[in-house]
Amino acid sequence: MRKIEQQMMNALREGKDWKGTNTEVRTFKKSYDIRTTYLANVYLFGNHIASTTCYPSTGYIHAAPVHSTFAHYPTSTTRSRLCALGVNASIRNRAAHIDGMQVR
Repeated sequence: MRKIEQQMMNALREGKDWKGTNTEVRTFKKSYDIRTTYLANVYLFGNHIASTTCYPSTGYIHAAPVHSTFAHYPTSTTRSRLCALGVNASIRNRAAHIDGMQVR
């Protein structure tokens, strides 16, 4: 995992806003009810690539990729950020795939 991706993951786990060179984490809700959770969006070059829910007690991060963004920008950088979030993202024949299915 790249250093910028590690910093992104740390920000998600800590529920903090963070901005690197081309990647940004914007936290928009912190819940302290029964179980602490942080909700955040991840942006690459200003484009929303994923919405995340983080459970800091376990360190688990659930990421929901934005399919349309990945379909329009099927770059290795987008794929790398999504993979760091635990998404099974790939690029085949210049087309974006998530979990083996082409996204449009």
